[in-house]
Amino acid sequence: MGAPLSQFAINADRSEIRSASSWLEKTSLQYGVPTNKALVLDQCLDEVLMNIVMHAGSSATQTPVELEFAINGAGVGKEIAITVSDSGRPFNSAEASPKPKAVSLQEAEPGGLGLAIIKGLSSRLAYEFRNGRNFLTFAILV
Repeated sequence: MGAPLSQFAINADRSEIRSASSWLEKTSLQYGVPTNKALVLDQCLDEVLMNIVMHAGSSATQTPVELEFAINGAGVGKEIAITVSDSGRPFNSAEASPKPKAVSLQEAEPGGLGLAIIKGLSSRLAYEFRNGRNFLTFAILV
């Protein structure tokens, strides 16, 4: 794994997700991430942060949510990885099953698709819980 090239922190609050998105956009531009790949990273980051805000519990608000941007490898097939760490309830997104798809309109409920989106868009998803913090890394190939 490459060392983080950029780091950023926000509070686990819905109002701060936009600033994380702006950080990612600037960082992606700085390191030459193609726009279409930067948009995929942003979508995944938004879903991860919304999951923290909505489901990680009050312990998630006790310390900042920390974000790291790294590039692994070089040339064709290099990987852009974002690691998000928070102090919320432990939850292994990498092994959790996404919500099943509704088979009819009557069964459909709003929300609950974030995990499926993250798993569908990322090329790698890894989770670790250490020192009282969740560390979720999602990555895409460029």
